[in-house]
Amino acid sequence: MATTTPHERAQLERAQGRWELVVSEDPCASERLEKVRRALRLKRFERSELASKLPGTVRRGAYIDLLPLLERLRAAGLAADLVERRGGSE
Repeated sequence: MATTTPHERAQLERAQGRWELVVSEDPCASERLEKVRRALRLKRFERSELASKLPGTVRRGAYIDLLPLLERLRAAGLAADLVERRGGSE
């Protein structure tokens, strides 16, 4: 049985959108929305698209790529989690 390297695993997770970054913040609270935007390092013009996703999944990809975003969100005092998708890509 062949083992995969961490790099290969991350590539597969990216392709499948295996992990979801889920933010449980209310987009109606403008201060919270702004904190989420800054933690994700989004541009101001991306704010309305972000608001339409909250609360919910804001990114999909590899665990290793989403972990720093999760850490930034939590450091800003925001409720967020990484959730593994079992069904593969959509």
